[in-house]
Amino acid sequence: MTATPSEGSPLRHPAEVAALADQVGRQVRALHALKAQLARGQSEVERAMHLVLFHLADAGPLRVTALAERLGTDPSTTSRQTGDLVKRGLLEKLPDPDDGRASLLAVTDEGHEVVTAMKERRHERLARAVEGFTREELVTFTALLGRFADGLEQARLDSLRPAPPHAQEIA
Repeated sequence: MTATPSEGSPLRHPAEVAALADQVGRQVRALHALKAQLARGQSEVERAMHLVLFHLADAGPLRVTALAERLGTDPSTTSRQTGDLVKRGLLEKLPDPDDGRASLLAVTDEGHEVVTAMKERRHERLARAVEGFTREELVTFTALLGRFADGLEQARLDSLRPAPPHAQEIA
């Protein structure tokens, strides 16, 4: 038996979902261009390392494998990036209290300064992008964008799980 989409389901609104897909693509391109502009003069590796710094600054100390999983990257790539950040003094290795053989990666004071500077530049650009919004519109937009990001993350996680077997219709 095939499930019929409920009345409120986005599957009942293919034109709206297609319009959403167009706007998401447009937003991704605009954000990519903005990130490239903010990181101008840096190598691709340095831009990737900023992502590592941002994530660890928000999440706190993590093992390389946990960080790679959260970033959706290969652990060996993440290990190389974090190794370079340790050499630059932006990350430090701490003993893992749960496993003496493992290390946790944490952002140093210098690393936090880099993150703070990048966030300030990002906030300035985003503030310009929403200049015409009222406070209420900005609050609503932010809440909806957060809900959308949660949905994207859940869809990503769902795609990693094997599909459940189809329910058999009982006659």
